[in-house]
Amino acid sequence: MRRRAACWIFPLIAGALLAACSKPPSSSAAQPAVASHRPPMAQSYSDEFHYKDPCSLLQTTEVEAALGAPLGTPPYRASNGSPVADGPDCVYQTAKFQTVTLSVDYDGGQSEYHIGDLLNGILKGTTVLSDKAKQAMVSEDGSQITGEWDEAKLTPLNCCIFNALRADQMISIDFTGSTMTLKAAAALVDAAFKRIDKPLALDGAANVAAAMAFLGGRPRPMKPCDVLSRAEVEAIVGTLATTPKAQDGTCTYELPRQPGRLPLVYELEFAWQGGNYDFRQDLQVAKMSGAAVGGMQMQVTTQQQVPDRPPADGTGARAAATAQKSAGTHTVTTTKTLSVDEMAKQMNGQTFTQAAHLTGAENVTNAGPWERSAGVGAKFEAVRKDVLVKVSTFANEDKAKALVSAAMSKF
Repeated sequence: MRRRAACWIFPLIAGALLAACSKPPSSSAAQPAVASHRPPMAQSYSDEFHYKDPCSLLQTTEVEAALGAPLGTPPYRASNGSPVADGPDCVYQTAKFQTVTLSVDYDGGQSEYHIGDLLNGILKGTTVLSDKAKQAMVSEDGSQITGEWDEAKLTPLNCCIFNALRADQMISIDFTGSTMTLKAAAALVDAAFKRIDKPLALDGAANVAAAMAFLGGRPRPMKPCDVLSRAEVEAIVGTLATTPKAQDGTCTYELPRQPGRLPLVYELEFAWQGGNYDFRQDLQVAKMSGAAVGGMQMQVTTQQQVPDRPPADGTGARAAATAQKSAGTHTVTTTKTLSVDEMAKQMNGQTFTQAAHLTGAENVTNAGPWERSAGVGAKFEAVRKDVLVKVSTFANEDKAKALVSAAMSKF
């Protein structure tokens, strides 16, 4: 996670927001060196790999409580997501491959922590935070987050990488690949700081072999058009006009063209690894986009015909009758400043952000074989076993979801 921090800051400034670094590191990187002679628990703090072991700062039960699910494999040391006996990170994964990564800088934390300051300055202007503001953050429920750090912040433009600095030590937790809340993640960092000088007798290097076996149980990648047969697809969407076409992890199904209309297609896209991470990043990008567009201010001018006022100097019933007979109307012009969301709600009963599925919220009632799902822009996205499946919903939303359901039944 640390190594990923610097790679996106300057591309972001150039306009490539979240493009290069929105995905978690691939676990198919260099094969880890397994130390098979290691005991399951460290016997000495002088052990080469156990020294400054990031896995020695948290109890497994603490992480499971924060995740709301048991781990599928013991915490293991890793580098760029791959199990490695001397890796700088500690990875925690549930049985359904939701992932949290803890990274620790035992020294040199000041420079690592301030890498993103340039971008933060651009986003927030030149506002100088007070010491109290640096130490406290606001959680999802509105409560204040404080802990054993001098200052803390989220990585810019990211919902779920929490960084905390104490003197020259920095602890970061990347919980993007999970459903963990910021409040729970910050509490883990607080607990880790409290143990950093007296770590637990836990050895993340000893769990590398078990982690490799666990990761071997992930769904195997398939060619996108091989997941569902043409007959299975046609049973859901109807007869196809052409043979399904595969490109870059996406299979496109095209329906017969109707006269005078654009062709209707379903695009089924698969990400076989890091699906939970990509899903939460997509929600964050959607939320940012919705806030940017929905919050745009516009001037709206309306005109309305209203009755003229009766003369003020008339008295008695005869004067009132004369005023009513001669009363006319005039035009009143009103100009208001409204946001795009406010205008859309007045016209359609819901905000632009809601109608365009740019709220960043997950579906909580949308049942299916998936573990998580959401409408994101013009697509429906769902995750199962850390595999992310997306489908365009322009043609027919119900049939699009049925395609995702059928695909997920294959793994």
